[in-house]
Amino acid sequence: MKKFRVLLPALMMIAAPMMADAQAFSKDDPIGAEQTFVTTEAAGWVSERSTYKITDKQESGGRTTLIISAKSSVRAAKDSTPVETDLSLKMIYTPTSIIIPKENFTSAVGDLEDLFEGKKVTVTFSGDDPTLPMDLKVGQKLPDTEVKADINIERLKAKMNLKSTDRRVTGQERVTVPAGSFDTFVIEETSTAKVNILIISETEKTTEKSWVVPGRGEVKTVSYDKKGKLMSTTEMISFKK
Repeated sequence: MKKFRVLLPALMMIAAPMMADAQAFSKDDPIGAEQTFVTTEAAGWVSERSTYKITDKQESGGRTTLIISAKSSVRAAKDSTPVETDLSLKMIYTPTSIIIPKENFTSAVGDLEDLFEGKKVTVTFSGDDPTLPMDLKVGQKLPDTEVKADINIERLKAKMNLKSTDRRVTGQERVTVPAGSFDTFVIEETSTAKVNILIISETEKTTEKSWVVPGRGEVKTVSYDKKGKLMSTTEMISFKK
């Protein structure tokens, strides 16, 4: 049971950045470009600080793939010890969309192995590669996405399910964040992260409002719980090229 109490919050914590995808690079940004995002809880304390940096760029068949390092410090509660993660991500840019490969999530395996003191962790992913159209229009309905993960930690097995539903473009706004002012489209959606370990499960459901720069991504996201109460705000605080 002790392992369950550790694994549940660990998986939910790792699921959070998977769902957020908080970066806003363009395919034209140079290697070395860097962005930092901060998530502030409604109570005023910082739960996550993530820095993204382009480390490589590949061109093939009309697609641009950015290799991005993502270093994050995440805490589950105000007084808890931060969990440090260091992931390597890919973002694929086509003429029509930005693709977030679900294989990105395998970067979290190393953090789970560290948490469980070197125990062998294997993860198998299935489902969709979340996408964001390059051409956004007010009133546009975006496709739902679902990513599933089967997780094995030696003899302990778990399942994780990440869903984004009811995705729609609800408006256009110029938004100002610490990193600057941007012309954006507003996207609203429902995000659900569910973890199952044997007969034990935990589900977190939120609604999100994001300010998205076409051809880039989110520069600000506000999350609400299932009762509509503000949970957190994520903003880009710096952008260096």
